[in-house]
Amino acid sequence: MTSSASVLDEARLPGTTVTGADFMRDLDASGDPRLRIGSLFSGYGGLDLAVEHVFNAKTVWFSELNEPVAHVFWRHWPEVPNLGDITAIDWSRVEPVDILIGGFPCLNVKFTLCGSPAGLPAPLG
Repeated sequence: MTSSASVLDEARLPGTTVTGADFMRDLDASGDPRLRIGSLFSGYGGLDLAVEHVFNAKTVWFSELNEPVAHVFWRHWPEVPNLGDITAIDWSRVEPVDILIGGFPCLNVKFTLCGSPAGLPAPLG
């Protein structure tokens, strides 16, 4: 049986005495968030959650085309507007942000193990 101390030792970040969980647990998030986040290609909001926590920031808008996914995002951030298609946004009317984050496509990304990369496929129709 592995002791909890040895599990913690194995989970430490290389060259430090800190684990990844320490960042989430020890963050002093007292007070109101000072930084504002804009989120593109937001997905379910996992990156938003991490950036909010690490930087004591607040997501103020997001852009996600996939409606079922956007509903999951809204469940966690009900007051945050979805700006929709980034090619149709009037950026002069969007609240300025301090941190701009963006997700990477979850579907239809092709990678090869050897040879030249296949790249991204044609857009879904």
